[in-house]
Amino acid sequence: MRETLLLCPRKPLIVAPRGFFAPNNKKLTDKAINCKFEAMREGDCLDDALRKEILREDLKRRHKGKKIIPARYRMKFPEIAEREYVRLANEYMAIEKDVLLKYIPELKRILDEGTQYNTDSRKDNEKKRKTARFSGIDNTIVRLGILFDSMQKELDSAFGLYDLKRRVNDIANLDHKLTVAEWKKAVSRTLGIDILSDYYSGDFYREMLAKWVSANVDLIKTVSKESLRSLKEKVYSDYMNGRSTTDIVKKLQRQYGMDKRRARLIARDQTAKLNADITQSQQRDAGVSQYKWSTSLDGRVRKSHRALGGKIFNWDEPPETDGGRRCHPGEDYQCRCCAIPIFDLDRLDLPV
Repeated sequence: MRETLLLCPRKPLIVAPRGFFAPNNKKLTDKAINCKFEAMREGDCLDDALRKEILREDLKRRHKGKKIIPARYRMKFPEIAEREYVRLANEYMAIEKDVLLKYIPELKRILDEGTQYNTDSRKDNEKKRKTARFSGIDNTIVRLGILFDSMQKELDSAFGLYDLKRRVNDIANLDHKLTVAEWKKAVSRTLGIDILSDYYSGDFYREMLAKWVSANVDLIKTVSKESLRSLKEKVYSDYMNGRSTTDIVKKLQRQYGMDKRRARLIARDQTAKLNADITQSQQRDAGVSQYKWSTSLDGRVRKSHRALGGKIFNWDEPPETDGGRRCHPGEDYQCRCCAIPIFDLDRLDLPV
């Protein structure tokens, strides 16, 4: 896009959008010129309010007087950031798996020594196993407790060597970069202007990313601790109920698989939520008060979200989704929908 530069002594250059000095816009032209010479006399630059007014009037002229302009571009979901988070979750859970596999032989030995009926898995002997285990329950429970404490310490040590915060921070920055790039495309392809990328790297966005990183580091650590605690409780329960050692170990491995899938779901969910937060902040900051709900247009879209597709909503009034929840695109669990901005040229406030 061609631009005209308004020069001001001792001040930075002021960038004016194309059309400032168009012959068919004499009133606007005179105002800009008068401001330029006044600024030169006073040693000041074109003030921010006038710059915004000139930009809005120029955009209205270029859009033949229209004030409400729906975005012509559907912003894409940050799938690359999601894949990085899923990879991180898989690596983190793989550490837990390695520790679990290391301690399974000792777990079997403790369980086997806790009952004289340890090798018989027939149902008619389950009651006998349960009765026999009560006689040595105190010693077995203590040994299992020590075993799981050792597993937790080894996990903490292994996770300590894994630079989790740096990895999560890299994902946050990637999500932010991709979201800003999509926002720039929406503005450029709809309004024909290029916005400043570094504007979205200020203190507000740095604080947003820092909070997300801190919360997600804690979340990932919590998933691991909850997983180990759940495994421990299942071992205790199954042992007390007379389940065979073989059944207990198999159930333990199935539970780990479920925990790994949960970690992946969290990765996808949290990536979407950060994308949604950045998107809402960008649009509100630009003076966008409304958006059109757009689904991901595939078979995985839930029924309630499909019903919202194509409808216009206000950022101050999130629509109702499943179970009476009210949320914007990307805020609901595992939501991949996006908010297509509706530009109101009278309220527009973009960093150009």
